[in-house]
Amino acid sequence: MTWLYFLILAALNLAAWFFFKKLLLLRSISQIQAEVELEMHSRAHQLLVRRDQLEVGLVKETAEADEQWKGDLAEYMEEYEQEALLRAKRRLNGV
Repeated sequence: MTWLYFLILAALNLAAWFFFKKLLLLRSISQIQAEVELEMHSRAHQLLVRRDQLEVGLVKETAEADEQWKGDLAEYMEEYEQEALLRAKRRLNGV
């Protein structure tokens, strides 16, 4: 009878340890996502400010500047997609 109690307690301990590790993983994923989202938001804000400056004419540049802005925006979107793919891969590999 004591062996039965021992096995039940051992199984409960293993399950608790497993779920604890999963919770730690979920917590770290949310922190990483928050940091990445903050960085992307900051970069998007900088691009929007630059676009507004171009539209108002505060920046005395030609059509080349407009093309550069479009290139920056495309690069930003590509980096954001790559970050999302990497986070998804890490999440799938870690879980």
